[in-house]
Amino acid sequence: MGKKVSQSLNFNNSQVSNSQIGMAGENLSQSQQIVQGDSEKQLSTDDVVELVTQIEALLRSSALPEEQKQKALKHLDSVKEEAKGEEPDKGFAAKSLQRATKVLKDASDTVDAGNGLWKRLEPIITKLIPWFGEAKSFLGF
Repeated sequence: MGKKVSQSLNFNNSQVSNSQIGMAGENLSQSQQIVQGDSEKQLSTDDVVELVTQIEALLRSSALPEEQKQKALKHLDSVKEEAKGEEPDKGFAAKSLQRATKVLKDASDTVDAGNGLWKRLEPIITKLIPWFGEAKSFLGF
């Protein structure tokens, strides 16, 4: 009989434990327990659309120049449309959100009206990040 190995690994608010792997030629036995932290809660399509809608509302009520608002809103609309799709392209959605946030960051840096806007938007955007999965690397957060 081969020796069984037991492992426990931790990954950023997730845990995989009690994995057992048999030696070659023997039965392979593996069991896993996966626990996700609250910060990594899987967002539904409705959650994503609601968070993007919150960003849009803050943007519309801001004193930013209309041209910058419209540019950012166009990118945010792309994020919502992708989220609503049957098989959303999260990479495309992440790039669209990145473009919107770039417009907003630039506006916040150059226009007095943008002061404080980014600080109100960032927590909402941070909640969205887990939905993007691997595509979140496009966001630069």
